[in-house]
Amino acid sequence: MADLLTEHSLQLRLETPSGTKRLSQEIVRCAPTEHLDPTPFLDANVLLLTSGIGMNFTEQSIWDGYVERLTRVPVSALAFAIGTAHATLPKGLVAACTTHDLPLLEVPTTVPLLKIDQHVENMLRAEQIARLDLGWSLADECARLASQGAEVSTLLAAIYAAIQSPIAVYDAFGSLIAQYPESVTWRTGSAYSTQPDVLTVPLPMGLSNPCQLAVRLYGLSSEYEALLAPVTSILALQLNRSVAVDASSHQDMLRFVNRCVAWSESTRSDVANAFHELGLSRRAETTLLVADMSGDHAAAAWKLRVALHDTFHDVRVAELDDQLIALAQFPREEFDETVDRILAIRPELPLVLRGPTHTIDELRIALVHALDLIHHVTRPVLAPVLGLSAVVAAAAGRGARESAERFLAPLVEHDEQRTTELLPTLRTWLRNDAQPSRTCDELFIHRNSLSYRLRRIQELLGISLDTLDGRATCLMALRLVELEPY
Repeated sequence: MADLLTEHSLQLRLETPSGTKRLSQEIVRCAPTEHLDPTPFLDANVLLLTSGIGMNFTEQSIWDGYVERLTRVPVSALAFAIGTAHATLPKGLVAACTTHDLPLLEVPTTVPLLKIDQHVENMLRAEQIARLDLGWSLADECARLASQGAEVSTLLAAIYAAIQSPIAVYDAFGSLIAQYPESVTWRTGSAYSTQPDVLTVPLPMGLSNPCQLAVRLYGLSSEYEALLAPVTSILALQLNRSVAVDASSHQDMLRFVNRCVAWSESTRSDVANAFHELGLSRRAETTLLVADMSGDHAAAAWKLRVALHDTFHDVRVAELDDQLIALAQFPREEFDETVDRILAIRPELPLVLRGPTHTIDELRIALVHALDLIHHVTRPVLAPVLGLSAVVAAAAGRGARESAERFLAPLVEHDEQRTTELLPTLRTWLRNDAQPSRTCDELFIHRNSLSYRLRRIQELLGISLDTLDGRATCLMALRLVELEPY
């Protein structure tokens, strides 16, 4: 509205005490009309153009009703042409516009309403072209950043600098993948689509349920859509890049994982060859990640993939049995900072991060340990350097499993012949850290019954359960024969 008042060729004069905020209202188009009630045909923020034909009102209430209906639309302003039906502006109209804070513009007889319409259309067209130019310039800048390996958050920062509105990317499940600035709070889950004053734009990713670009609105949604249309393709390509790279190495990753866990069938050379096929460096340190993607945790898949590619230069990812397994090399920052970023992705996500490993053998043991540990965590954790499950798996391929089966055979035979439960008792007792009270509660037996069973187990196995060595031997044997799950 302020732009129209500064255009000398239109000779418009403001007849109401409208403030600066009211005059900053945007105009979407002009609406020439002589209807006494044009509101059914009006869009919000139009500039109403009229000569007042047929408006020979004398009662103030009629003028008030007319203006009040216009403010409900609401219109940006009312431009009233004098000379055709009214020599001057009706006093009742001026009073009503003042009361309802609707800017009233007097159009002189020398300026036809068509000229105002053409001027507004030309200005809107020029603004649209300017937005398109800015949109393509923004897309070009983001494409340049993406070609240099920029993170998704860096692209969002560039978009924010251009539109000056908080921006975020959601996956198909309503989980927040990335945002800028970080201080802004966004809704997640099913509530993300009900945020007020937020525009969501689907990213062209070739998916039935694509990611969504969300923008806080400080203006008309159509303006943001025109500005962001070109850059959405760049964001989609950047997000798809991680999946495309991951997809190309998916089968190689599955082959590597299968060879790592098959201790008795795969040699060290087999594992090394599978690692070489991944295209990763054998001289570089390798970080390992295993995450649970079952159920609601699947919503974090996109965010996790993007975070990995943003944090490391080389990433290989595969999904196996509702688990995401990733190998990563050449971190972009210090490892402590990498740990903080990965572990903070989703507080309730079962995730195991292990690294960095230095050799193929260490990586193999770390992978087996992480695949075991992921079943026992309920949040992101940094795995210890060594775990019992990995040591057991490593020993199983070297004849230890057969020895463990012979070691436990007396208990198996005793339980089968006499329908006792010595083997389950041993498993429960060790799982409860050899605590009698907890073991009895789980087995629903008296403490004397537990003592009798433990003595019988010692007699059959020929080993003392009072020593750490004896307990560790039984635990290793149970793990080796897979009677106690990893």
